[in-house]
Amino acid sequence: MLETKDLSVIIGGRVLLNGLSLALGLGENWAILGANGTGKSSLLRLLAGIENPLKGQVLADGIATPAFSKKSLARQIGLLPQFEDDHYWGCVEEYVGLGRFSHSSGLWAKSDDDQIMTQRALEHFEIKDLSNREYRSLSGGERQRARLASLMAQDPKLFLWDEPLENLDYSGQMKFLSWVCDLTRKNDRTSMMVIHDINMVSRFFTHTLMIFADGSHLAGACSETLTLSNLEVLYQTRFDQVMHDGVRLFVPSA
Repeated sequence: MLETKDLSVIIGGRVLLNGLSLALGLGENWAILGANGTGKSSLLRLLAGIENPLKGQVLADGIATPAFSKKSLARQIGLLPQFEDDHYWGCVEEYVGLGRFSHSSGLWAKSDDDQIMTQRALEHFEIKDLSNREYRSLSGGERQRARLASLMAQDPKLFLWDEPLENLDYSGQMKFLSWVCDLTRKNDRTSMMVIHDINMVSRFFTHTLMIFADGSHLAGACSETLTLSNLEVLYQTRFDQVMHDGVRLFVPSA
């Protein structure tokens, strides 16, 4: 689905992530873990084709991402950025419908499928009653659900999420992560998410990419990568491990 070859994240001449060679497969749900400033958001921008790598390659179905048109790449890969302009002037339904851009013949041309996907996304994230509200009038949590709904409407093969749990309450977080699990497992999609809650990763995710402060990385199944020793090196903090309902949970300790 998506592959990186010797990819590096380089910001201002500083190498934040060095030599990443990784293959993401359909049905996999990846978490990106690392301390602040280790290049997680920059990596997502490279994977999404928003920026071109200074070193290495990103390939979608064997083709380097710069070779795709914006529309064709958006049918392959969708990104929810951590931050974006919150001054969109239109209503919530129009905002969510913008996610269908890569499937439409024009910016405002909407097919029956576009309408169905937009309405389905509004309903799924429980914001259909906000359809006619101005997007910029929404609360932080409502706005985040609209952003998630727009990427759901886009329906790419690979979903990239940069801290999507921001502004969601616990109920919203659990519903969203459960949906992502079902999406990847049942619908031949792939997900990769920057997230800071290790215990959510342990519960919901299949694979982990850890980015360390020295630019090195560790990637693999959660059963192999989520260990006390790896987490303590990653975050420079001690952890205790406990079991709950058969799931390993990690608690920071003094």
